[in-house]
Amino acid sequence: MAHTDHGRQVGADIASTFVTKHLFRGNPRLLLGALPFAAAVVLLKVIVHALGAEWLDLSPLLAGAIAAEVFILGFLLAGTAGDFKEAERLPGEVAASLETIADECLKTYDELKLPEAKTTLQQLIEISRSIRMWLMQDRGFDDVLSDIRALNGPFRVFAPAIQAGFTTRLKSEQAAIRKLVIRMDTMRRTSYVAAGYLIAEVTAFLLALILIFTDMEMLAPTLCLVGLIAYLLFYLVGLIRDLDNPFEYRNGKPGAADVNLEVLERNEDRLRALLGSLDAAPAAPAALGETTATT
Repeated sequence: MAHTDHGRQVGADIASTFVTKHLFRGNPRLLLGALPFAAAVVLLKVIVHALGAEWLDLSPLLAGAIAAEVFILGFLLAGTAGDFKEAERLPGEVAASLETIADECLKTYDELKLPEAKTTLQQLIEISRSIRMWLMQDRGFDDVLSDIRALNGPFRVFAPAIQAGFTTRLKSEQAAIRKLVIRMDTMRRTSYVAAGYLIAEVTAFLLALILIFTDMEMLAPTLCLVGLIAYLLFYLVGLIRDLDNPFEYRNGKPGAADVNLEVLERNEDRLRALLGSLDAAPAAPAALGETTATT
């Protein structure tokens, strides 16, 4: 009997894991968030049907109205999805620039033993952390720019000790990070088409009312179709709203359509490991003629 119960438990765990990882992949917040609205529409439909208040006859124009709403939602979804795909790349590009600067610091420290190389690595860690905290908490944008600008001091020390081309590369990566951060801030503060959102939401609400008060004869299939249409409309409206700000992070947590910041967190861990390796590595003598041989 114990073996049977254990087998059932294992089977239930496997089924639950499969559903979670394959059927409902990602954050289910939007899926669950649209359910109460669809359920409310179905409940109102039942009440209106019971009261005999379905005073609208089924019209072929209803299908056209639903198609028009779907067209508006599709237009908005296409626009916001394009911005979201761009936003997904930004944290990775920031991490790549930080890694590139870190590589130059490692080379400089190996050959010249400049303490500013370690200072720069520490500053890179602070930049990665401050960007992540700014995005999660929506405050500290000026601090992020100040942290990026703080790289000027170590770079000024590097300039006479390394080749001019490498100094230019460091400044280019610094400028790239600043540009990406400002782009993130612009995407957070700019709405795609505010008027388009308004008409889409108002039309979805009016369509739900029309579906509630339209007489479609048989109740059971009517409830299924009304619930499905209402669920799709409310879900798409919520999805578009969420996609419009891919760096929202309500209450400091990523939402259903927020960009994943794990790449910055992992980058921060790697930079800390590199900084620790500089202290652990044995000091190698640097030749005088190598002061301009950084590669």
